[in-house]
Amino acid sequence: MDKKPIKSQDVEVRKGPWTMEEDLILMNYIANHGEGVWNSLARSAGLKRTGKSCRLRWLNYLRPDVRRGNITPEEQLLIMELHAKWGNR
Repeated sequence: MDKKPIKSQDVEVRKGPWTMEEDLILMNYIANHGEGVWNSLARSAGLKRTGKSCRLRWLNYLRPDVRRGNITPEEQLLIMELHAKWGNR
């Protein structure tokens, strides 16, 4: 009768660097099913990662529209203008 709810601590969660295989699983899952509730997505995709880890990996590294490299002089100027106007907000 004493049922204990499954907590995220009860499930083995992988930590550390992501492997190429995990990246492919996440990219394929999102390509087929789209983004959603990240904790459910992590479980459904079969990744032993937290939802937060999956979300951050997708948003910061794997999304197709993530830009890499240096900022342009125009972007630098815009940053300086906005900082002069708004400060560190």
